[in-house]
Amino acid sequence: MRIAVIGAGAIGGFYGAALSAAGQDVSFIARGATLEALRTHGLRIIGEQTLTLDVAATDDAAEIGPVEVVLMCTKTFQVADAARSYLPALMGPDTLVVSTQNGVQAPFLLERTVGREHVGPGVCRVWSKIAEPGVIDLMGGPKSLVVGTWDDAVTPVLSAFRAALHQAGVATSESTDIWTELWTKVIHVVPQGAVGALLDAPLGELLDRHRALYRRTMAETAEVARAHGAKLPDDVVEATLGFLAGQDPSSTTSFQRDITSGRRSEFAAQVGAIPALGDEVGVDTPVNDVIAEVLGLAEERNRAA
Repeated sequence: MRIAVIGAGAIGGFYGAALSAAGQDVSFIARGATLEALRTHGLRIIGEQTLTLDVAATDDAAEIGPVEVVLMCTKTFQVADAARSYLPALMGPDTLVVSTQNGVQAPFLLERTVGREHVGPGVCRVWSKIAEPGVIDLMGGPKSLVVGTWDDAVTPVLSAFRAALHQAGVATSESTDIWTELWTKVIHVVPQGAVGALLDAPLGELLDRHRALYRRTMAETAEVARAHGAKLPDDVVEATLGFLAGQDPSSTTSFQRDITSGRRSEFAAQVGAIPALGDEVGVDTPVNDVIAEVLGLAEERNRAA
């Protein structure tokens, strides 16, 4: 398949490398130091796996042209600009643009540029981080990408992409309700980032010393999800806590790392989104409201610095 990956960071770098190593025709769109590193040294995966690949990389989507699949792997606050800048040159009649961002906002941002018939909401699960430009540190944990379509219809391009992921060693599944999949990940990721950033605490401390606060934040998020149509099991909070108990207790989310490091974060699409989405459907989120108030101030300070 011809695949374009927009953003060669922790997420795009991993998926693009896996697909390229499996023989797919992958091109990366990157900028600045990352683009220079890809052109000079190739793309390197370190950590749990070690891999170095010569890759095609550019900052001009017209050099790539129409592809079958686009992986949008930027931060959520970059999606709209990236879509306007790059997608017109990459689109064919059946091109699928796959979102990989946390939260539920990115598919709607993509819809504005290409229409929902071209949007593939995606749920990515991979624990990786940027070691340096062009070098991705792959940590332990799941390596999956579940992709659907707006109305959960299965298209030939979607089927082919799922097969390509499987061939690349990336776990996937034939989701019949991608929106519930997205919300399920929100319940996993957003409360961890929110409470973790608020208390500057890793996962292990959230599950131990701060468990009551962590659970309440999750429970409110689940109620918002249900009100937005997510078909969640009654025990989704306890099941999520049980899953997380088996993960690295030192882990943190990218949102938490951005906030605590003074970088711009995905606050609006994650922590700030839960109270806003609750307001839309009349669900009170008092714990999330307070956390969003505090972390919103931190986000403002980071952006002003």
